[in-house]
This record gives sequence, C-alpha cells and structure tokens, in this order.
Amino acid sequence: MELMTVIESARRAAGLSQRRLAELARTQQSSVSEYESRRKSPTLEVVERLLDAADAELAVKRRVGFVYLEDPVLGFFAVPNRLWQVPVPLCFSRVQVFSFMGYADGKEIWDLSDRSERIEFYELALCRGLADMLLETVDGALLVEAWPVMRLPDSVRAAWQPLIDEAKGGASHGDPPRDPAGINARLAAEIGIAWPRGTTAGRRRQVRA
Repeated sequence: MELMTVIESARRAAGLSQRRLAELARTQQSSVSEYESRRKSPTLEVVERLLDAADAELAVKRRVGFVYLEDPVLGFFAVPNRLWQVPVPLCFSRVQVFSFMGYADGKEIWDLSDRSERIEFYELALCRGLADMLLETVDGALLVEAWPVMRLPDSVRAAWQPLIDEAKGGASHGDPPRDPAGINARLAAEIGIAWPRGTTAGRRRQVRA
C-alpha cells in the first residue's frame, strides 16, 4: 500500500475536499485527484501552491528506516533507526486495527487522546505493528513520556532503549538549556546584557548598571 502524497496528507489535515482544495488553489478537481493518485506528477511550484491553499508548507525531514528483529515468542518486530513526530491531531486520533494476536479482549479501537489507551496501543504496536503503522500512530515525544511505565518484552525494550536514550540525550548529558528561536539572546543584546544569565560578563554588566 502506497503512503499518501503530501498533497493528500495536507488536504486531509486541513479537512478539505478535493473540490474545495482545487477552488482555493484555482485549479481543477480532476488535477488534484490525478496528483493524489499519482497518475500525474505536479511540478514543485504546483505542489507548493496546493499546500499553501491547505495552509501547509513543504518541509524536509530525515527518513526513518526500519529493521525487523526476531523474538522467540513474538516472532519478528519492527525497530526504527530514529524516533519521529506524528502531527496533531493525528497523534491523538482514534485508531482501528485488526485484533492483535494474543490480545485477549480482541480490542480493535483505541483512543490515542486517552493516555492509558495510548500506552496500551503503543505496547501492542511496538511488539506487533508494521513499520507504516508505527509511523502513522506512535509519536516519539509521547513514547518517551510513556516509556517508564510501558510493559514490554525484554527484547523489544532493549531494541528501542537506545532510541529513547538518544531522544533524552540533551537532558541526560548535561547540555546547556536551549534558547528557543534565539529570542532571549536577541532581547539581551538589545538591552545590553550578556546571555545566557550567570556568565561572568553578565555579572559584570549588572554590577556596572
């Protein structure tokens, strides 16, 4: 099964029909349909125009690769080379999948906006989900937050643990706090104080003031 095109993904995220997106982008619905079904390839300019009409933008992100490891009980399970983000509201959506083998209640629908259900689904997805399913449902930040309380087989936890450690690297390795968007540094420069606070230069400036 092919993944959605960026045009379809942006359109669905904006809650637009093909007809409405075509109207906003001043093109034909048939063209949007052909782009989304990959029967016709749009130029980059056309893609940007359609995304702009859907209030979205084209961005570059690192590709996620997967390997499949084997557990004597689970069989094969997918492990990525890095964590990723699932955009809002998809990361909090309701998902339905065939009953996972070994899940006694035969549950098929999970509400990912409910933390307990999200953790339950993540536990099952990490053990039995395919790569494409993981990419569309398991958000990296939410996974890191849930990780300490997740019940996982030792093989699955060991395989994913380096990814969790890498995601938390800034906090665990003592890196200095980030200056979001560099705003604090710019403000500090405008009012003539050193940034970050606590530096020797900053203390000297404050004493002279």
